[in-house]
Amino acid sequence: MTASPMTTCMNSSAHTRTRPLGSTVLHDPPTLRARAAAIARRGWRAYWERQARRATVLILCSLDERTLRDIGISRSEISSCVYGQGGDRLRRYHESWPWRSRE
Repeated sequence: MTASPMTTCMNSSAHTRTRPLGSTVLHDPPTLRARAAAIARRGWRAYWERQARRATVLILCSLDERTLRDIGISRSEISSCVYGQGGDRLRRYHESWPWRSRE
């Protein structure tokens, strides 16, 4: 028994969808489960970022003054360097800085 052309056409169109060129595909809004998973991921990431910053502060506090000076920060600047924004603090050469030769 052979399928009629109408049946074949209906079966093939039921499985394939065509859309005109240039049309946009609208996505379904995220489900409650997907939103909850995204919130959990953001919370988990924030938790580990906070732990990493805390560990960085503890490590920098354990360094001696000379090592901190080599890095370019003082003990009072540790928290602001770790928790502050990167562009808050700029270091650059100034003419009044003492310069020593290695002779």
